[in-house]
Amino acid sequence: MALPQYTITFHKGETYVLSITYKDSTGCAVDLSSGYTAQIDGRASSALKWRASTEVHSPVVGTIVLSKGSPNIKVTLADTYTASLDLGSGDWDLRLENSTPTPDTSEYLLGGTYTISDPVTPDVTT
Repeated sequence: MALPQYTITFHKGETYVLSITYKDSTGCAVDLSSGYTAQIDGRASSALKWRASTEVHSPVVGTIVLSKGSPNIKVTLADTYTASLDLGSGDWDLRLENSTPTPDTSEYLLGGTYTISDPVTPDVTT
């Protein structure tokens, strides 16, 4: 089955938030609040360009919060993180892992392309 595609576009230096509701076969939001981890990677020419995860990383990356209800996946790339990223585009995908003993599964939920661009209006502080 083909991975559902979604285009991510954000400006360098802005906070980007992606909220997703992952549903079961009956259309109900899956409770991801326990026993799950997730990671989203953005790559260009096979090199990692940006990442968000439920795990703590060093250096700091974006965050993913998993919960019960809708939306149950919230990806946040803080402005301080996106300010450090290179402009450009590439591909991304989101992987969800169920670490509970039954079932111990890993699956890719979404993917697509991304573009990081310079804002037209500069950040002005007074």
